[in-house]
Order: sequence, then structure tokens, then C-alpha cells
Amino acid sequence: MLTKSERAAALRQRYGELLTLGELAQLLKYPSVGALHKARFRNTLPLPLVQMPPRKRWYATVDAVAELLYRLEQEHAANDEHQLK
Repeated sequence: MLTKSERAAALRQRYGELLTLGELAQLLKYPSVGALHKARFRNTLPLPLVQMPPRKRWYATVDAVAELLYRLEQEHAANDEHQLK
């Protein structure tokens, strides 16, 4: 299991500091960018998105994505451990 900083470094090497919504949709296994937009509008997207003025597009920071993936992995490991007991 990777640490948050290791995961962030791997993501940073692949994507840079910001992920586009297309990259984020692919990484988080959303069926499309439109589905990601719906999740954002419904406030069910599990991480914050940012804008860089004057750009209109939304982005996710590598640190926020690494945090989300780390948290999901921790929850999965805890559930697996709980089921073994």
C-alpha cells in the first residue's frame, strides 16, 4: 500500500500538478466527463475541484486526488480486516 506522499508523487509524475476532468473521470472510473459534472453539481463528488482564472475549466489537484485514493484504500483495508474477524 502506498503512502499519501508516494501516491501524490506517482500522480504528479504522470499528470503534473492538476488533473483535467477527463483525466479524473478516467482515473476514478466515471463513465464519462458528463457523469463527473453531474456528481459535482449534485455535491456527491468526493473531492474538491478548482478553477484557475481566467480559465473556465475545472481541475483536481494531485494532492486532493492522492488524499481521496489513500482514504478509499484505508477504508477498504479496514473493511477487509473487519470481515476476517
